[in-house]
Amino acid sequence: MKKVIVVDDSKFFCAIVEKQIIEHTSFGVISCSTLKEATTLLSHLDPDTIHACLVSYRLRDALKGEAVELFRKQDIPTIVLISDITASLRSRFWRLKVVDYVIKNDRYVINEIVETLTRLERNPDNKIVIVEDSRTSAKLLQILLKVHKYKVLHFTNPKEAFEYVKYHPDVKMVITDYQMPGMDGCELTRRLRRIYSKQELAILGMSGAGQTIMAANFLKHGADDFIIKQSFLAEEFYLRINSYLDSLNTFQKLATAASFDYLTNVPNRRHFFEVVEAMHDSAWRHETAVTCAMIDIDKFKSVNDNYGHSVGDAVLREVAHIIKNSIRKSDVVARFGGEEFCLYMNGMSAQHSLEYFDELREKISDAVIDAEDHKLQVTVSIGICSTIKYNLNDMIEDADKALYRAKETGRNRVIRSEEPLRMTR
Repeated sequence: MKKVIVVDDSKFFCAIVEKQIIEHTSFGVISCSTLKEATTLLSHLDPDTIHACLVSYRLRDALKGEAVELFRKQDIPTIVLISDITASLRSRFWRLKVVDYVIKNDRYVINEIVETLTRLERNPDNKIVIVEDSRTSAKLLQILLKVHKYKVLHFTNPKEAFEYVKYHPDVKMVITDYQMPGMDGCELTRRLRRIYSKQELAILGMSGAGQTIMAANFLKHGADDFIIKQSFLAEEFYLRINSYLDSLNTFQKLATAASFDYLTNVPNRRHFFEVVEAMHDSAWRHETAVTCAMIDIDKFKSVNDNYGHSVGDAVLREVAHIIKNSIRKSDVVARFGGEEFCLYMNGMSAQHSLEYFDELREKISDAVIDAEDHKLQVTVSIGICSTIKYNLNDMIEDADKALYRAKETGRNRVIRSEEPLRMTR
């Protein structure tokens, strides 16, 4: 478990912060009250085990921010605690490359601290692409973003940047200059907006001073915001970046919740059809081999009746986990409801489908599921259809009929819709 170091001479404040961090994050907390204690603490800790630190600017034995400098020299992400802020202090903080400063007497300061710590944990998964032919300007942006642990990639060529972002939907933000060889920033923005909505990708335009019309041009081409290189403040830059990415992450969480089954963490029926129908149309046009399968947990009602629904939920999660770990990246699995799952496998021929699903059936039947105080095993029946049809629903229906035959003829078996009954061991 990574730790958050709190350095403040108010025991009451430290106790409140520690309680909130432990309740709302995955981090442990170590508190101390002086520069001397902080120095000793750092000498005994591996910096890699420290997530971040909250450091009071003024301590009894360090009135001029020496404790802040101590942690920054170790390159530990630092949030400064201060009772008041001046222009000179603000400038000093950004020179030291702190993550942020917070005013201690603000009633929302604890929430702000927790949000910042959570954001620092999430930011390595937030990929930002900088498109800038000036290496000096790009370097400045990279330094600022890496203070907040963002994953940053730099392109000097806008066409190369476009190709990269086009095929990497995990990019959350593009920061682009205007004047570049081969393609200007507005054109890059326009092309990216053809692919990604504002709920999928944030775009921040940049240009030099004196180009007052440029902000409007960027915004009209689909950018979310615009900054002037020579005059933006680090504090303002961070607030804008964090705001857009927080909104993107919130939207994507909601989208995931709408598309995934909350219990098993596999896609739901709605998401299955949204994704698979396009895949199926392509497979039909190109006459690609496909297999559709329906999987049902045998006697699942008895599990709920005999052990309770919490054990039944554990069984569903474990079966879903085995299925997810057994499929290829190109395959799609979804929970269709109750104890039933559907798989769509592009490129899976009829010849290989029986062997594959029999192995999957055995994996599930061999698994010992720990649920509360119980250890139990379950079996599944599987119906498969490997004859591609124009209508996806027809394949699902044939697989479901094969599943019904598997249930009727003894369960714990695989039956293909195209063949007579096939018994399994």
